[in-house]
Amino acid sequence: MRIVATILLLLGFAGAAPQQRAVKDVQGDMMQARQHLNAAKGLIDRAGNEWGGHRMNALKHIDAALADVDEAEKYARQHHYLK
Repeated sequence: MRIVATILLLLGFAGAAPQQRAVKDVQGDMMQARQHLNAAKGLIDRAGNEWGGHRMNALKHIDAALADVDEAEKYARQHHYLK
C-alpha cells in the first residue's frame, strides 16, 4: 500500500502545476505520466514475491491508472483537445 501511496503522491505533485497550459504541454505531461507509471510497474514487478499480496495489488492499480490515461487521451482526441 505504501508503494501505491507513493506513486499517487508523486503523480499528485506532477499535477500541481498551473492549469493554464498549451495542449501540447498537457499531452506531453500525459505521455510522461505513462512513462513513469510503466517505470514504476517495472520496478514493482522486479521487487520479488515477499509482499503479502500487496505487490500484485499495486500492479493492478498501476494497470488501472494506465487504462485511465488511455481513456483520458481517447476523450481528449474525441473532444479535439489532442490531435
